[in-house]
This record gives sequence, structure tokens and C-alpha cells, in this order.
Amino acid sequence: MKFIHLADAHLADKSSFDNDLGTIIRKKSWESFENIFKSNQDIDFALIAGDLFERLYFSSKDFDRLFKIFEEFGKDIYYVTGNHDYFDSYNTFFLNNKPNNLHVFTEENLSLFEKDNVRVYGLSYKDRIYKDDFPYDLKLDDRYFNILLAHADLSPNSSNYLDLDPNKLNYIGFDYVALGHIHKASNIYNIYYPASIEPHDFSDKYDYGYIYYDDGEINQIDSSLMKFIDLDIYPSTFDSYDDILAYVNESLSNKINFVRINIKEKSDINLSILNKKISASYVEIKKDYNENISESTYLYPNSLLSKFDQKFEGKNDDISNLARQIGIDAILRSKR
Repeated sequence: MKFIHLADAHLADKSSFDNDLGTIIRKKSWESFENIFKSNQDIDFALIAGDLFERLYFSSKDFDRLFKIFEEFGKDIYYVTGNHDYFDSYNTFFLNNKPNNLHVFTEENLSLFEKDNVRVYGLSYKDRIYKDDFPYDLKLDDRYFNILLAHADLSPNSSNYLDLDPNKLNYIGFDYVALGHIHKASNIYNIYYPASIEPHDFSDKYDYGYIYYDDGEINQIDSSLMKFIDLDIYPSTFDSYDDILAYVNESLSNKINFVRINIKEKSDINLSILNKKISASYVEIKKDYNENISESTYLYPNSLLSKFDQKFEGKNDDISNLARQIGIDAILRSKR
């Protein structure tokens, strides 16, 4: 048995960047999504664990494009909605045009689709909030390969989303649990999050893609086309400007790179020249330090900041300068 498990594509997401960059991110997310289905023609079926699209920005043309991808894929697709793509009276009518191989769990209560020796259990959101409890008293038929498909948090604590207790879930005995909602790949027992298919901003710092299941073997596939890279730069730790540039360029991936550089200490580095020489699709450079540190230590001689700074009097080596800057930065952040 072979299948893929993906989640949190967030197609047509509203970007936090300007229109041009946001357009690139949305375009590449669609391309990445389509590539996954085109490159997996050998599988038996696909699982989509919610937040497939952003309902407020997903148009009728987007539904046409989505359904065409599914129809060309041809294999069975099992899909539950999450808190971003739930169906209600606003968009349920689009399901009238869905391809026959797309099986959508439209109920909040647990239901199942059965084919051959496989049963896929799932439940969907009807709103951004999920209030019902999961039925842990469920009895499975072990003559089938039983899969749970859901958009959920793994936590016994209450939240606005579907909360699942991993220990209770493990006790039920599913052969595979396919979850979405957490954008980072992780697993416990046989419960898996595949991560988002693509990063969307600088908070997305992990590997992205989907899971490929091959007769019990779990493969995390990094299929993403984009990479967001967030770098802290202390200029005093580099011998030259060219060393800084080399360090930044060596940090880039073979994907479409979006780079944010945080200059952590005062220096005479020319930021505009550095920006132009970095081989990335998008570069953002910002000063991320307090230019009035010396003044603050002078005005408040008995403060924690001042006492810490005094520890480095007479020390001007690279390690001391870096330790001083990191410590001062931590003290200032704790005050904020």
C-alpha cells in the first residue's frame, strides 16, 4: 500500500509581504501543490488533513484549478477541512462540481470512507472553532487498514481546535493517524504531522513537504520550492566585508531564497551594497541593536546593564565582543 499525506497548503493565502512578493509566494505554493500530485502517480490514494486553502480568498477560479489537479491525478483523495478551509453555506455549493475521486468529510462527527481493505475515518470543521470531543470509545475492525484523518492539536488541554490525547488515540489502535494544523513535521507513536507544503514567511524555518507511506515505511519528502532564511550578523566577528557576504551566500539553499539579515551591532558596513550582492530573490536587512547602549550604561551606573558591561572593560577580542553584544541584547529584550 502506498499513499501520501499532506496538510496546511493554505492555497490563496493573504501574504504579509507586498503585492509582488506575495504574488510569487502564492504562485509557488500552487506550483508546489500541483507538483506533489504529478510526481506521485504510483500511489493508491492521497490524504489531505485540512487547511487546504484560505476560504476568504479562494475564488471560483481557484476551485476550478484545484478540482482539475485532483481530476488529472485520478486516484482517490480523502480530505477533511480545518479552521481555515471549512465549508458552510458560503462555499458548500462548490462541492457540486468536485471530481468523483475527491472524498470530502463534510460532518463534524466521525465518519468513514471504505474501499477494498482500507477504512479512512475523518471529521471536518464547520467553523473556525471545533467544540466537540473525540469519541475515544471507538472500536475498530482489524480486518481493515484503519486510518484517522483530522486537523487537530495533540493536547489533552482545551483550545479552539480539535484536541486529541495521543495516549488515548494510540490505545484505539489506528494503523496510521494523519494530522494537520501544526506546520512543522513531527510524530509520536504512529501519529504524524507532515508540515506545510511550503513556508510562507520568516516564522516558517523548518523543512516542508509531505509524507510518503510505502508499505509501512514512512518517508518525509522535502518537496518545497521556497526557503525563508533568518540570519543574525555580528560584523565584528568577521575579518572582512567579503567574509560577511560569503557567509550569507553560503547559507542560501538551492530553492527560491527569501533572506532577512539582522545586524546585531553597530558597524560601518554598507547595507545597500551588501543587499545588492546577496544572491537571493528577496533580501531584507535591518539594524537590530540599541545604538544608545553606551549612553544607557553611563546614565544608570548601578543597573544590571552597566554592571554587565563593566565585565568587558579592556577586552576587545572577537569572542569578548560577541559575548558582550549577546548579553546586552538579552538584557534589553528582557526589559521589554
